[in-house]
Amino acid sequence: MSSSLLVNLTRLANEGYPATEVIKYLIDVVGHDVVSFRRNTQVSYMLVDRAREICDAINGHIRRAESGNDWASFEKFTNAIDPIEDALFKLVAFTEDEKALYLAGKTSVEDCITSTEHWATNREEIWKALNVLETKTKLTDLFSEADVSSREADRLEAQNYDDKTFFGEVVEDIKDGLSTLRRVPPAIQNVRTNFDQLLTKLATGSILPWLTVYAVKTGLLVQGMVNMTLRSGPIDAATRNHLRSKLVWEAADELLELLNATTGDGKGSTDQVRLKYEAFLRTLRNTKELALPKSYIELIKQAGRVRRPFHSQAVALISLCRTLVTEFGKEKNHTAENALFLEEFVIFDSPPFGLSLKEAAAAVTELRTVDTENLEEHAAYKALVVAQNRIKICFSAFGLEDDWSAKELLLSDAVTKDKERMDELNKALRTRPPLTTQERAAQAKVTVAVYEKTTPEPQAVHEVTFDVESSARLSAVRWTVAGGLPKQLARRARQEGEFLFGPEDEHRDLHTALSALIDSSNKCKLKLIV
Repeated sequence: MSSSLLVNLTRLANEGYPATEVIKYLIDVVGHDVVSFRRNTQVSYMLVDRAREICDAINGHIRRAESGNDWASFEKFTNAIDPIEDALFKLVAFTEDEKALYLAGKTSVEDCITSTEHWATNREEIWKALNVLETKTKLTDLFSEADVSSREADRLEAQNYDDKTFFGEVVEDIKDGLSTLRRVPPAIQNVRTNFDQLLTKLATGSILPWLTVYAVKTGLLVQGMVNMTLRSGPIDAATRNHLRSKLVWEAADELLELLNATTGDGKGSTDQVRLKYEAFLRTLRNTKELALPKSYIELIKQAGRVRRPFHSQAVALISLCRTLVTEFGKEKNHTAENALFLEEFVIFDSPPFGLSLKEAAAAVTELRTVDTENLEEHAAYKALVVAQNRIKICFSAFGLEDDWSAKELLLSDAVTKDKERMDELNKALRTRPPLTTQERAAQAKVTVAVYEKTTPEPQAVHEVTFDVESSARLSAVRWTVAGGLPKQLARRARQEGEFLFGPEDEHRDLHTALSALIDSSNKCKLKLIV
């Protein structure tokens, strides 16, 4: 470690004050770790630099406050001390660990995977800490607006440099290990080619930031494979043979091919890459994917079919099932035993769970006949309680007993919410009789021809026919028609459109009800001049 580098990185511009003593101490501790980093270096240097600048700025405001009775400076330095201390304390928690880390672990497949995720986690924490120092209002208030706005590009450039440099070192180590092979199988050659392409994309900035993380993680996993199989990794023969297999290298190649081919950042793209990455992890671990109960997908179909008296409860139960599925996906719970457990205890399309949702859906056919005082006596409510008890058993099996009390409270809140909503509905509609079938059928068929004002005569540009309640006003008709027009024309139609009616093109006020215009067959033709 270079002592002069550490001094330059952490030395304050002027003597500090007792109020900033903790900040200075934390900067020294973090700086001592950071100068030993072998990855995430420039972002980390920038972070310590900014922390030092903030400390200097705080000291400057303290000096102005005490020498010039400057209350604005007093507000600024007192507001800034806690946020920077908080950020630095979070950093101290892992920078000592980060300074000892570099490439992937090689003592086992799990060591390799864990160390890979460790890189991604530490990278994210360092980046978040830098963003706090650069963007938190109580800290940016210490500086000029120009100083703050000019720094974002520098942060992104530093992160790109760190990722590009570290990925290059990982790929170089992979190539060095593979160079010992006498014969390079096609899958391994493809892996090398794909790494070179990704390296070029990082160097030219033509890769999406979220893909960069997957690229580096994939590189670390492959680098760990090379260490364990071609170098002296302390692993058993069966694991070594598995990691050398065509199956593993083809899985790596498929993932890298996808990373190179992905150009979008929508949810479809991110999900596709995530699933392929997770499949590669399963291949590395030599574990088969354990399927969820097929009827799990039926859950989401039930949510919209449960009427309001039991809707919140149904949604809460479905949410708990999603929590269980998420927990099942974690390594510690992703076992054949738990897959069977889910199938037996929360089987989604048979009693008690699936049918409880179906019972709730079928229980209420008319909202206004529900007795909100006795919802707990309803068969659907009782079925939902049985399902809740089954889910509780699964929470216990997955080691989530401590979480259950909070989840149970959510279910209780859902019952209350359903009851309160129904009470509110009944109160609001108490004096209003339900619409009769005849009233619901009182529809008028309206045809509107839209004319755009031009010279010398308006030109017809659009025509639409639709059904609407005969009690509707022309203002509602105008709004409906405008919804089908191009944006600029729609805006004019909503604000300026005028209706003409009949063979004489008589002007009609927007407050006119359709019932005054329809003929004996409940039809009406209008012109809308825009």
